[in-house]
Amino acid sequence: MTRGLELNEVERLTAVVYGDTFALYDEPAFDEFLAPLYRRLRANNIDLSVFRGKTCLDAGCGGGRGSVLMAQSGAERVIGVDLSPVNVESARKRAAQKGCANVSFEQHSLAALPFKDETFDVVWCNGVLHHSEHPDVGLLEITRVLKTGGHLWLYLYGSGGIYWHVVDWIRDILADVDVRRCIYTLRLMGTPVRRIGEWIDDWFVPHLRRYTVADVTSRLDELGYEDTAVLRFGVEYDTSHRRVNADPGEKALMGDGDVRHFCRKSGRPTGHRHALPDPPDGKGSPYVDDEVVMHFDEALARIAQVLNDLFARRPKECDVYRILVCRSVHSHVRSLLESKSRFDTTSLSQHLSDLEVVLQGVAGTLTR
Repeated sequence: MTRGLELNEVERLTAVVYGDTFALYDEPAFDEFLAPLYRRLRANNIDLSVFRGKTCLDAGCGGGRGSVLMAQSGAERVIGVDLSPVNVESARKRAAQKGCANVSFEQHSLAALPFKDETFDVVWCNGVLHHSEHPDVGLLEITRVLKTGGHLWLYLYGSGGIYWHVVDWIRDILADVDVRRCIYTLRLMGTPVRRIGEWIDDWFVPHLRRYTVADVTSRLDELGYEDTAVLRFGVEYDTSHRRVNADPGEKALMGDGDVRHFCRKSGRPTGHRHALPDPPDGKGSPYVDDEVVMHFDEALARIAQVLNDLFARRPKECDVYRILVCRSVHSHVRSLLESKSRFDTTSLSQHLSDLEVVLQGVAGTLTR
């Protein structure tokens, strides 16, 4: 492990968001977190033999689930790297617990990997680059260390849709709430560990970019990858999966869909015309949501106003109410996405209406 890696303020907060949450995972929670990765590979007909006998990099290893997956699938050697020293230790313990003796973990930034060109047969980068300060720099680095003929698993958040629309609203609501206080509050509420990990990620990580399929595919093509078509299938809550055979309204609610690729490095980069977008708003690819998504703005604005009124009266108490409300809204949206049925917009509207009524009741008790 590299010790004394200098992190800037944004990197430190990112490390806290992920380190503090992944450290909460016990073995059953970790197994639950790992299972969707296997399901996504199977759903897209990616055979686990692609890892067998290979030297693999888990680029942004987090709690180590990608590393464990590759090791369990027969990789000869796996190296996991992460900004967070807590994640490095958590992943190391988890790999040992799973009996993965061929896995090691080191603290590094994806912007400056210490490996020689074309070191790895497979690079696994799952949900990482969109949180980094310079995503395209990270993509260039993992491409540099990947062998020609090697495979890249890349997952980036997709642009648009009801899920990210609600997450952006939550980030505004919780903008001045301390991340560790939020973690402790969610734990006191009995929130499942996996949910804490998902929500703290979305609510507090400094960079939360989302990309269109076209932008990412163009960049991969330019960097010399082949088989760059986006993966269509996954688990129930994957927006890319939900878009398959969906009607126009449902597709609009899912935005551009999750951006997952499993592609092969076949040649040299051809240019830099299509670098991953990084506009001043920090949201990645330009994207305008459909009115079916914007329909919920009025209800969300009313809830935000009640919370603002509560904060003006009882600022010390309001953090808990804000966390409770955000937990409730996020949980409801997530449950609708996890359903095998069409996304129920009526249910979400009713849930927001009920929340507003409850909050008005809370406000009434605090004025007595």
